[in-house]
Amino acid sequence: MKYFKKIIIATSLIFTMLGISSNANAVLITQDLMEGSDVIGTISINTDDADIFGGFGEAYAAVSFNFLGFDIPGEDVLFFQAIFNPDNLYAGIEFLNFDVDFALVGWAIDGYYDAFDNPDFNYFSVFDAQGLFYAGNLSLGQASVVSEPTSIALFSMMLVLMGLRLKKRA
Repeated sequence: MKYFKKIIIATSLIFTMLGISSNANAVLITQDLMEGSDVIGTISINTDDADIFGGFGEAYAAVSFNFLGFDIPGEDVLFFQAIFNPDNLYAGIEFLNFDVDFALVGWAIDGYYDAFDNPDFNYFSVFDAQGLFYAGNLSLGQASVVSEPTSIALFSMMLVLMGLRLKKRA
């Protein structure tokens, strides 16, 4: 029985390490889409799926995209581009450009945001079957950065192993 426990613990540790080595830098960046002080949506990107080049990371898909209370399905997103600084993830998304054909409600939505450009050029537009339905100035809220859950799994495994070791000594 004692050897069986050791085999299970070693196997669990190996699988945990394999998961962490493949996703060591995976982080989700989540930010609110704002019009003035009103939250009009939320967007999350996975930095692990992004292309990193020249000090910038570029994501071509959102993990989640909520706009005006609706969750936008991935198949309705015609174009998506989010640029961030991989050396400063807490700065959040620095450039965002999207085009959505939201079939559920019959809207077409597009938006543009550039943290380093004139804020008056940042916009979002909502079109319905008759044409322009609503437009506004787009800004992004404070970035929320969440690490990959496997790092929590490794820490938990380490605590369990330390507890078993202390129990064995006692």
